[in-house]
Amino acid sequence: MSAVLYESKDGVAIITLNRPEARNAINNEVVQLMQQAWQRFEREDDRVAVLAAAGDLAFCAGADLKDMPRDIWLTMPNLSVTCDKPIICAINGVAVGAASTMVMLADMAVAEEQVQFIYPEAKIGAFAGVMAGFPPRLQYKAGLEWLMTGDPISAQRAYEIGLVNRVVPKGQALTAAMEIANKIAANAPLVVQAMKQIARNTLPQSPTERYYPQRRLLDGIANSEDIQEGVASFREKRAPRFKGA
Repeated sequence: MSAVLYESKDGVAIITLNRPEARNAINNEVVQLMQQAWQRFEREDDRVAVLAAAGDLAFCAGADLKDMPRDIWLTMPNLSVTCDKPIICAINGVAVGAASTMVMLADMAVAEEQVQFIYPEAKIGAFAGVMAGFPPRLQYKAGLEWLMTGDPISAQRAYEIGLVNRVVPKGQALTAAMEIANKIAANAPLVVQAMKQIARNTLPQSPTERYYPQRRLLDGIANSEDIQEGVASFREKRAPRFKGA
């Protein structure tokens, strides 16, 4: 079965991390499939997305150390694919490293009461930089304490500092997230999308948030058919036949 599932239901896209045997850790397959899921959500008719996770041990254990993912930023909501439709996280278990970054970058989040959020990079000496863009989304002092100490925070503390919208009983995260999503999906989509677009344009962006979308654009050029055609035409001393692909 696929490591990432995509289901459309009454205008809501349910995107599920589906590696419960690996605590839904992010490997290279997940990176590729999550990128495809965000692209699909952006172009199709679903009005809201809910990001959930299979199993009850973890929402996501972060990067899979057995298959370290390249370009993990491609899994992030609102980063690799620009989208004006709202994205809600339903957190049913521990969220480690990149998983906490997913929650931070999502538009809304619901966490079960037993959940812990762990950002261990300061303790292990690794840092991709995306989480440093937290200040517009979390309380500054509380957020710095969480990141710099590497200590876990509870779902209740995450609520207090603005990382999540609601804390719900165990087993209720997806239900609560779907309740929010269904209410939003029933509203005027042009208004909902304008609200998100204007709100996000009001937030200052960190250097990493500005960099990664540009990198995606440049990577697309570097891997395009046109660059191969350009090189070939130069070698063959003829005019290039570009396709824009």
